[in-house]
Amino acid sequence: MPVAGPAEVLIASNRGPVSFAINEQGALSLRRGGGGLVSGLSAVAGETGETGLWICTALTDADRTATRRAGGGRLDEAGHDTGGAAVRMLDIDATTFNRAYNAVANSVLWFVHHLLYDIPTVPHFDASFRRDWDSYVAYNAAFADAIATDAAPGATVLVQDYHLTLVPRLLRERRPDLRVGHFSHTPWAPADYFDLLPDEVAREVLLGVLGADRAAFLTIRWARAFLACCARVLHLDVDYQALTVAHDGRVTAVGVHALGVDGDYLRARSRQPDVEAKRATLLETVGACRVVLRVDRTELSKNIVRGLAAYRELLRTRPEWRGKVVHVAFAYPSRHDLPEYR
Repeated sequence: MPVAGPAEVLIASNRGPVSFAINEQGALSLRRGGGGLVSGLSAVAGETGETGLWICTALTDADRTATRRAGGGRLDEAGHDTGGAAVRMLDIDATTFNRAYNAVANSVLWFVHHLLYDIPTVPHFDASFRRDWDSYVAYNAAFADAIATDAAPGATVLVQDYHLTLVPRLLRERRPDLRVGHFSHTPWAPADYFDLLPDEVAREVLLGVLGADRAAFLTIRWARAFLACCARVLHLDVDYQALTVAHDGRVTAVGVHALGVDGDYLRARSRQPDVEAKRATLLETVGACRVVLRVDRTELSKNIVRGLAAYRELLRTRPEWRGKVVHVAFAYPSRHDLPEYR
């Protein structure tokens, strides 16, 4: 068992609360990490103080540079503004990360959980996927090793999302004293769709999450889908009323928890001069019209194209709204490394 560290509450996620850019002179600049997960957890991380630690990984070359310049990847101790959170950024081999993140997490697990596959033609699971899956295992093991080293005896570990499904089980092997939760920020696929995964992969994903004391989801529908997968793939004793799974001599509780936003941060941000300027520009552009606003990543599951079609249908079927309503769609680039998103 690794020597215990000082952290009593640990968050583990692929993306951390900050990210970096680097200029031609090698100077780093920091910005707040993107995505709903970061928005939802930043306030919690900031409140843990000296007893908390957020473990994430470097996503870009600039992140890796920042990590290597910081002793042990501790960004806060290197003087970076991490919003009050103690942050350790891992320097995982770039090839291992790319295969784990792009080839498995985003190209397979995301597609399965969002039911995005064109079933007659994809997915294909060949020798290259086996290689990619091995990288996903190594990537999860790197997180488990870091957590096992940094966690105090009996610490609480909050593992986040589909990138890190194997971590709870790996942690149980390394540090059985820890209290571990896993939270899925995405849907969970119905059992018949989850069956698209290779048998071994499906088993490893489920057993990985079941290493947690509590597995949590955003909705009861997705929690029950997870239970159904455990029953179908692992043939485990599942209680759909109590939301529990019995396995390996223990019981994993399944919870349903909404995830809010950092209201204090958003209110303060709304009063900043740059936001006020953009608000004024928007109001000048739309005039007296009503506004239908959406903000999304350019993500297949966000139904951006259908949203535009729905707005067109509104104007076609409700002509009285023509000239009185404006649809403002902010769609920011996402996952251009994947061919499906280009």
